[in-house]
Amino acid sequence: MDTKTNQLRPSTNLRPQRFPSDLDWSPTKRFDSLDQLFNFVNMECEDAIHWYYEKKKSKAILGYWLRLGAIVAVAAAGLIPIIGILCSKDRVPCLSPAWATVSLAIAALLISLDRFGGYTSGWVRYVRTAQIMTSLQGDFLHDWQVHRHDRQAQTSEETNIKITQDGISMCKKFLQSVNTLVQSETSVWAQEFQQALMEVDRGSKSRSDESNNG
Repeated sequence: MDTKTNQLRPSTNLRPQRFPSDLDWSPTKRFDSLDQLFNFVNMECEDAIHWYYEKKKSKAILGYWLRLGAIVAVAAAGLIPIIGILCSKDRVPCLSPAWATVSLAIAALLISLDRFGGYTSGWVRYVRTAQIMTSLQGDFLHDWQVHRHDRQAQTSEETNIKITQDGISMCKKFLQSVNTLVQSETSVWAQEFQQALMEVDRGSKSRSDESNNG
């Protein structure tokens, strides 16, 4: 990844680069323009891969600790009654069983926070998206070398025009594939977020109804 590009591009959002505006498709410049177009679409993919791998770090950390906290809280809920009995005095538990309920509530809260923030699911989703993009990029780079090899065997102006059109088409399809992956990942995030909001609303409504009935 180009350091200058990273400095110019915001790290908070995945934004497209400026499309090259000085492409020249005249006979003497067409292959230079093709290489410029190649660099543009390849950098778009490179930037997206870098963004997903960088952004997954914070999600991985938060998701890990929230899930670990939930596991510890559930384990504590199971141990509290046992400890209360083992350490009882005059048949009175040293720990009230009510603390087990509190511990389970904490576990549920931690899991809800993880789901609402999309930390664990986002971590997995970001890694999978970056891996798919890396695979697409590898195929594209290999095909582009074949395309460059075909340029060396140019025999006529008609052939050069066809090779140029094929190169433009390759770049277009590759960029479309990258953008489709980003759109698909964003759609999954939106669905998960909306579902989390609905669960929060249902929980709030349920507690409100219980309060009113009580």
